[in-house]
Amino acid sequence: MVGEILIAVYVFIAIGVGIRVFFRTISWLSESDRAVFPVPFYSVLSWGITAFFVAMILEMLVLKFSPEISIAMLVLAIVVGPIEEGAKLLPFALKQDENVMVRWHLTVRTALFFGIIEALMYFVLLISMGNFFGAILRGVVVTFHVVWTAIALEGALKSSLWNGYLRAALLHSLYDAPILLLYPLGGLAGLIVPVSIAALIYINGAVDDAFGFAVSYARKLVERKRETYVSFEEGHETLEYGDEETLGAEEPEKENQNEENENENPEGFTSLP
Repeated sequence: MVGEILIAVYVFIAIGVGIRVFFRTISWLSESDRAVFPVPFYSVLSWGITAFFVAMILEMLVLKFSPEISIAMLVLAIVVGPIEEGAKLLPFALKQDENVMVRWHLTVRTALFFGIIEALMYFVLLISMGNFFGAILRGVVVTFHVVWTAIALEGALKSSLWNGYLRAALLHSLYDAPILLLYPLGGLAGLIVPVSIAALIYINGAVDDAFGFAVSYARKLVERKRETYVSFEEGHETLEYGDEETLGAEEPEKENQNEENENENPEGFTSLP
């Protein structure tokens, strides 16, 4: 009984944090659009669908090869984070020929589209089952997906994609754990609730850090390119000015040479036959 109450409390906290995260994430997405080169919608659409189906197939394999549903839920509670966060990072990992911030923007938008597809699928399923509360919760998860991916990419921009990926995967798994463990463990699933609440608190604080670092990083790249361009232009102008001085200095030398030639050949003939 206590475990079920803890899980209910966790769900309410998750919705509250989710609403805060939703509005802040939408604001940061708008900010990033002004700082980072835009990506085409068709690319976001194709990567979002690809990531969703990759994750869905892997999760279905977990269900298929588990001897019973309770074990499948236990396994999913562990691997849901690594599977889904890995699937959403596919464009960043595979589009190595693109600028790093273009890859960042594409991957964050892929995560948003991934979350929308997942939310719509679960929303229809839960509404058909009469679970309106669960349907609302799935809608909140949309921007959680974006934040987890932004956390992973913050690690990539700072040091290592693996570090960011593992952090995002852990936070994702902890978020889902209380609900996934409820079926196989019942009230005992409440034991994970304090850790999952701590993960929610961390996620709430990480939104501004992850997006703020990325936007600052993008602006620094733009400023660095501008400074490089200005330096190149100044160097080019200096080179042209120096060439003019050199040409001007060559003219008296040519005149002196002509005078010498005339002295050597007073009739104006050259030494050539």
